[in-house]
Amino acid sequence: MGVAGAVWAAFEAWGRGGVIAVNVPDRACRGRSVTAARIGGGGAGRLRDWCEAEAGVTLGIGLGMAEPGSAAYDDFLRVAHMGHVNAHMTLGVLAVMEAGMRALAIPHGPGALDAAAAALTRG
Repeated sequence: MGVAGAVWAAFEAWGRGGVIAVNVPDRACRGRSVTAARIGGGGAGRLRDWCEAEAGVTLGIGLGMAEPGSAAYDDFLRVAHMGHVNAHMTLGVLAVMEAGMRALAIPHGPGALDAAAAALTRG
């Protein structure tokens, strides 16, 4: 699964301890180029802002998931893993995201970075 599998593994680990989940639960139906996810309570918007301001990492908005300006708009984000993206870039983004969740006190499960690294070793 490569870097897509690493991103999925991280989100699955984070989801075991908070309000985080990928939008497509069935791995067989997920796109290999981008992962859309939800972090409830406006967490995705806060995390997007933190990642950009503190680490220069831009996470995508949740296209089509909610109308801009609506209460749910800041619940969604996207993480790309297409084009010229490799393992160290992906692990870096996931590490920045985890640092942001910690800084913002967004509830999340442990072990996401270990799970992502393990997914990369499985290919």
